[in-house]
Amino acid sequence: MARKKINETTKQKVIKAHASGQSMRKIAKEFGVGLSSVHRIVKEKDLQKGQKKITKKKDNIERKKRIEELEKRIAKLENKIFDLDSKKG
Repeated sequence: MARKKINETTKQKVIKAHASGQSMRKIAKEFGVGLSSVHRIVKEKDLQKGQKKITKKKDNIERKKRIEELEKRIAKLENKIFDLDSKKG
């Protein structure tokens, strides 16, 4: 038996209902979908959130590395300026 396709609107309503604290059984009954479908929809949403967190962490790590590299470069340039100023004076 083929599964009935659940449209995006229904998925969003299921996610919203779950976020508001409704039980999965109540959500399944209210929207006329199976309990396992509700579980799957919620799980998919949680996985997407997890991916976003991982991406944010990677972005933060890369940003910190770039900042450290720039700070080192600034320090080197400041030293060069100091050396030039001391040679002139």
